[in-house]
Amino acid sequence: MTQEPYIDPRALAQQRLEAMVGRGELSLAEFSDRAAKIWAATCPAELEVALSGLPAGPATGPDPGSARVPATRQTGAITVDESHKKTSVFDTLKREGRWSLPDDYRLTSWMGEIYLDAREAVVDRPRTHLQLDLWGANAKILLPPGVSVAVTGNRTWSELKIDEGRYDIRGGPHLDIEINGFMAGVKIKILGAGEKIPKTWKWF
Repeated sequence: MTQEPYIDPRALAQQRLEAMVGRGELSLAEFSDRAAKIWAATCPAELEVALSGLPAGPATGPDPGSARVPATRQTGAITVDESHKKTSVFDTLKREGRWSLPDDYRLTSWMGEIYLDAREAVVDRPRTHLQLDLWGANAKILLPPGVSVAVTGNRTWSELKIDEGRYDIRGGPHLDIEINGFMAGVKIKILGAGEKIPKTWKWF
């Protein structure tokens, strides 16, 4: 009689999170936070706490507009929605808070800046492609711990700075970030959800 191989219950819990983030039911930061609690669990009770509040089974899928929080400026009775703006010229494109990051998402800036806080972003698949085209422009990107990233693209006379800190990657969502540009500056940092950018990060 052969004995079935042991499967770590934490690995099974991780797989459940991966499926949920791929369906858009968890933001990248929510995945990161729960995955850290799962692998820190030393008993079934702690693992149960890490999974508390999650739906019992797969949902039919997220509401396409439920994760998108418009980038707005409040000016009295008038609200300016810039969530669909994908090109900037001499100004700034921002995505922050809870927002939808679809596959093949593309942003372009001419002599401006792109600021992406993807910690609360919601993806709808395990692997997502993001493209930034920067022409004499800068980009700043914040990502949560636990998300794997591959940076590609063609850049000339440009600078890329990455500060990934120290954290473990155990599967989970993956971002393919394609960055193309000329005389561009790109800064990518890893920071937990809810944490403020330290003053020591002067270059960010």
